[in-house]
Amino acid sequence: MVARPLHEHSQIPTIEDIAARSRAQLDRLTAHQALAELRGGALLVDIRQEHFRRSDGHIPGSLVLERNVLEWRLDPRSDFRIPLATDHDLRVVLICPHGSVSSIAAVSLQAIGLHRATDVVGGFVGWRAAGLPVVPQFTPTGLFVEPGAPRFVVDQVRQQVAIGDRVVALTRLEYIVLSELIGASGRVATKDELKVAVGDWEGSRSRSIDSLIHRLRHKLGDSAGSMIVTERGVGFRLRAEPGRV
Repeated sequence: MVARPLHEHSQIPTIEDIAARSRAQLDRLTAHQALAELRGGALLVDIRQEHFRRSDGHIPGSLVLERNVLEWRLDPRSDFRIPLATDHDLRVVLICPHGSVSSIAAVSLQAIGLHRATDVVGGFVGWRAAGLPVVPQFTPTGLFVEPGAPRFVVDQVRQQVAIGDRVVALTRLEYIVLSELIGASGRVATKDELKVAVGDWEGSRSRSIDSLIHRLRHKLGDSAGSMIVTERGVGFRLRAEPGRV
């Protein structure tokens, strides 16, 4: 293969050049504007890679579609389109980690007729820096992100939980387990760690961490109880850290 002369390489745009040209073609949105459009019915599409979504969380109400399938899912004429992709007037707002890939992708969507496609300035980093809603649970590609579970407040003195207007009293062991899950800050608390925290109590041979978790979920109710997620074969974690008093 014959190498190009150096002066010819200088005429080829860099990826940064392409990103800058793409941004110039878009009426881009700030994070706050994007939130307002999401609430107004726009389709906010998260195109970040899985490892970013697992580590940083998701935007409630957004649709997760990775970059490599974006056009096929949103083109109204594609056999692989999502049900919402019914016409070219669909308002699509893209978000990526920093706001570069999304600009290029938005221009690509405009090229297939989605003339209202745009993206978010600053991407997910800018969204989070603006203090806008983020939920920590992982959502697979192709699904909408559900809103986070309701917040609850833990009263450390009385060892009870307030969920809205409802107050739930906990036993000492239930409170210890819940405190350990809160202290894990979203990571998995293993069963061994929880057993150490609970210690040796009377009747422990006939009981288990699973039974304590079951009782906690039952007391907290369907919505708050769903915050306690089972990681099979490992342990348990909270999908979000509740406020503490």
